[in-house]
Amino acid sequence: MKAELYDDAYRHHRQRPPEELRGELTRGAKRATLWVRESKDRFLPDIPWERLRILECGGGMGGLALELARMGAHTTMVDFAPGAVTIARDLGVDAHVLDVTLPDARVAGPFDVIVDSHLLHCLPTIPARASYFQFLRDHLAPGGIVVGETMVHRKKMYVPLGWRLDDDGILWQKFADWVPVRRISDSLVLEEEFRAAGFRIAYFYYYANYGIAPSAEFWDIPVEVLPASVRFVLSRAD
Repeated sequence: MKAELYDDAYRHHRQRPPEELRGELTRGAKRATLWVRESKDRFLPDIPWERLRILECGGGMGGLALELARMGAHTTMVDFAPGAVTIARDLGVDAHVLDVTLPDARVAGPFDVIVDSHLLHCLPTIPARASYFQFLRDHLAPGGIVVGETMVHRKKMYVPLGWRLDDDGILWQKFADWVPVRRISDSLVLEEEFRAAGFRIAYFYYYANYGIAPSAEFWDIPVEVLPASVRFVLSRAD
């Protein structure tokens, strides 16, 4: 991953009025907020929100973190793009620049809930994903859960000009050179990957009718030929 490929996307937001941006971000986070709340209430019903420790990975400009903090949780957010973290901090989020694919990546924890905010599919290589899985295991409190949503392969997917999808499910984007930017795994492969990484799968559901656009170039593509979605809840297997 290259932080500058993501950081450029946040540059124009820095000049926007904070309250305008805050409102837009929190409205955009409603769907994710509901999913995290449902997962917490189902799997951690005995922990009140006021005692809940949440870490959001790949939180961008902090919309979801703002909503979870508003609900009472002690919320920390990490992202590897400094521009996103600067905006999130300006909005009041406890945000930190961190590349979770580095072996020594650490943040003060542990956490009852770790949220993967569409980060996993942004890690196309096996070593990066293995490091991320270890980071998640290391930062989960006993009995804690990882809540996430990620894109997965479907039989018919449209790939626009300037992109290519290889046989391993890696989506490449053409810049000066071809750069791997996403991994769109088969759902069965993803299940096995979770188990091999030392997680127990508490919830895993394939949403064929909900597509995730890998980038802005995919926004006008019909949902039925976009990557499908899996929502998952994980806990440590040991």
